[in-house]
Amino acid sequence: MSSLEDIRVSPLSRAYTFSDSVYEVIPYLAGRSLCFQSHVERLERSLLLSHISVDINLIVAELHQLGSELLDQDGYVYFQISRGVDQIRAHLYAENLVAERFGYAFQTIFSAQPIAAMLCEDNRWAHCNIKSTSLLCNVLSMNQAQQHGCDEVVMHRGGFLTEAGASNVFYLNDQGVVRTSALTENILPGITREILLEALAASEFRVEEGECDITDFDASPAIWLTSSTKGLLPLTKIVGSNYSFQEKDQNYLGIKKIFTEAVEMHLAAVK
Repeated sequence: MSSLEDIRVSPLSRAYTFSDSVYEVIPYLAGRSLCFQSHVERLERSLLLSHISVDINLIVAELHQLGSELLDQDGYVYFQISRGVDQIRAHLYAENLVAERFGYAFQTIFSAQPIAAMLCEDNRWAHCNIKSTSLLCNVLSMNQAQQHGCDEVVMHRGGFLTEAGASNVFYLNDQGVVRTSALTENILPGITREILLEALAASEFRVEEGECDITDFDASPAIWLTSSTKGLLPLTKIVGSNYSFQEKDQNYLGIKKIFTEAVEMHLAAVK
């Protein structure tokens, strides 16, 4: 492993010229990875859909090596794979390119403090199920939201929820049903999303995946995000809607407890 100051990236790297690269983020809690294999499988899917060829066993070994730097610490491992370096910038890539690999381990404290979000139109490309580094629309929307005192965006297409800028979105409707968008090519299949869905399937809560009308937000007592670095994080408000977080809502508190127990179960299974 090289230090950051020793790494050199060619300006003809396809990650630089075309965002021709994918990435993965794996959370670690007290030094234990959360759903490591699921993250590897999602990375494999992104590579397959992007037609990037790389030895996944080598990637797994490097992920474990990076993860070992988070001994007994909270943090995450970021890992990025690009198609390689061109001889000259060209849309058509050569078949013999050698994939570039870049990753790091980062120690951090995962915040549980609720945040605000802004409602916005989803203008991203149509294959968000690929965890691509091409995130310009997310960047522009989230920085616009920051000007309104928000740390996230909740995106929609034609008035129907897709996802947040860097998270999946869940909410309780006015009947106490947990709702979230169904997985399509427009939505990244979140690992933390799946943890929550699997846990709720074994509970008394009714869950519906499908088209979610953003007008539902106005009557919702709780809307929250799920992601590798956010865990389950409630939204205090959504600029552009009349939603107001009811932090003592018993259904929301029950869901949060179920999620926490599910995460603890996954961590306990880590050898």
